[in-house]
Amino acid sequence: MGFLSGAYGKLMAGKLVRDLQYQMTSVQSRLRRVTREVGDMEKMFQSQERNLRTQMQSQMQNSSYAMMFGMGILGNNGQIQQMQNDQYQQYMMNQQAIQQQFAMAQNVWQDMFEMQRESALQPLKDLEESLQTEKDNLESRLKIAQAEYDAKKEEEKAGVKGMTPDYTGQG
Repeated sequence: MGFLSGAYGKLMAGKLVRDLQYQMTSVQSRLRRVTREVGDMEKMFQSQERNLRTQMQSQMQNSSYAMMFGMGILGNNGQIQQMQNDQYQQYMMNQQAIQQQFAMAQNVWQDMFEMQRESALQPLKDLEESLQTEKDNLESRLKIAQAEYDAKKEEEKAGVKGMTPDYTGQG
């Protein structure tokens, strides 16, 4: 009886191991794909943020030059002219105003990028976490199923030994 129980148990445990391995392969594949998507999206956001920061710095510099030209500080040939004290004070006040405006704009853009990144990445990160949990669960179940398979295999071997006739005549 131990032989049949062991053989049937080994068969069923083997099927369970193969099913779990198939599920594991599927989950690992989906997890790799989602992890790659998260990485690609992160790179895209970083690139966009760098480009915007560069554009804003360029605009701030252009505004500064336009202001200097408008005040007569920057000549037609691009050389800085001699400034009077009141021109310098006015220039510094305007320069600070420009810097404050760009700092505020940069903060607004930074907040918008953060909200966009959060809204786009959070569902993917949630899916990634869910798949990782599923993978961990499958690994645990696979270890248990493999141990059961090994136990049933041993039970089958023991059953075969019990079915072997005793030719020694010892009874």
